[in-house]
Amino acid sequence: MGSNAQNRDANNILNAQFDVRIGGVGPKGTKIIEMRIIANTLEEAHEFAQRDAVAVCLLRGLPASTKTRPMPAIVKESVIEANESYFIDFLSIPKSKKVVGKYARYVQKSWETDVKELDYGVDAIIDVQVLYDNLLQYMQDKGYAVKTEETLAGKYLKPLIMVVPADVYCTEMDFVQKWKDETGKVQTISDYNIFGREDSRDLRLVISSLNEIFASRGFETISLEFLLKSLSMENDENAFIGEDYGLSGTVKESPLDRIKRTANVDFIVDLDFSLYEIDDYRYVAFNMRAVDPCSNAVEIAHAYGDGHPSRVKTVNTLLEEAVINYVDDFCDKMQRHYQKMETDGHRITVKIKKTDESDYDFQRTKFMFDGKMEKLCDIIYYWLQDNTIDNNPTRNITPNVLTFNQVMIPMITTNRKGVVRRLDSNEYVTQLQEFLSDNYHIESTIYMRGPGEAWLIL
Repeated sequence: MGSNAQNRDANNILNAQFDVRIGGVGPKGTKIIEMRIIANTLEEAHEFAQRDAVAVCLLRGLPASTKTRPMPAIVKESVIEANESYFIDFLSIPKSKKVVGKYARYVQKSWETDVKELDYGVDAIIDVQVLYDNLLQYMQDKGYAVKTEETLAGKYLKPLIMVVPADVYCTEMDFVQKWKDETGKVQTISDYNIFGREDSRDLRLVISSLNEIFASRGFETISLEFLLKSLSMENDENAFIGEDYGLSGTVKESPLDRIKRTANVDFIVDLDFSLYEIDDYRYVAFNMRAVDPCSNAVEIAHAYGDGHPSRVKTVNTLLEEAVINYVDDFCDKMQRHYQKMETDGHRITVKIKKTDESDYDFQRTKFMFDGKMEKLCDIIYYWLQDNTIDNNPTRNITPNVLTFNQVMIPMITTNRKGVVRRLDSNEYVTQLQEFLSDNYHIESTIYMRGPGEAWLIL
């Protein structure tokens, strides 16, 4: 176990090892950190645990648990090295009990969960509630921790979200399209083109209210209703482009193209709600979840609850009151995931396929790469390694398909004038397409299966 006598000396705290776990889920803005401490007395163990828990947040970062993701250190190692005396002083335990350590102002409380008596003291498991957000803010104000908006993505981009009605809501309201598949079985899919219907009025109101709530908390929102109107107008315009410009036929767009463009956001907030009436009172029950459309719809946040009954309030006001106690935690989870994507990237899948008439064999066709003859499948893999954040996409090779999973692409890119903008999976795979064309004269076509999966067909 790491927290022993070597950690007690202030001059060694910056290089100390800690035995640390996440002790549970703390109130908003705090972290509960479990420390194992060996000390002379239980009182001394509490002091060490509090100091060490703050040190872990600052210097090492927090490990993952069953309910939380790992978090990086608040302060980068280079900053600590350049300001070593400051951090030694900040983490020093005062020699006099009348003096409070500087770290102590960021500890709410501590309590032991297990204590073993030793011949020379105690071996204790102590949970410490750290005022994490306050500590982070203080270090940001001092200039030792980077603020989110100072990163490229944080400076130029806000998380982009879109609120959509949940499938269960659409089914209950009969907002669906039905058709028969090749087996004759009736299939259904949610129909979002329902905002002109009288019975969609409540949905319009609650989505507008949620968009305002999310916008007030730093998110950029896309209105599903107006996006669909824009797409509908484009369909009308497509029908006339050919005639206006002397082209034969019309410009076509498949339903899949519409879905791709609609889903090109950081998060989709899936909303289900019901309006209940009891006597003269009404209240709203809601269930919403945020998913990452580029990561196979991985759930990022989830919230549900009921609002207070009212006789006169509108449905959108009832919803606002119902979600208000949950929305901060909901938004925090989305924001943390967004910040994680800044460093870890977007996760997508890239598949390389070939037609029956293709001249290329993934394992037999070879080209010169970095001064050596390499198989085509390896060349593509090397390019993906060199152009992903973690340099570690997984791959599966079959005679006709190369599948690359866990492809972590950057969130942003810059154009030739240095302007920062989003990098989506289509543009990313276009770079691979251009690499194969420019270096090996391999022509290909890009097919977008969704915002998180792109095919390059040779």
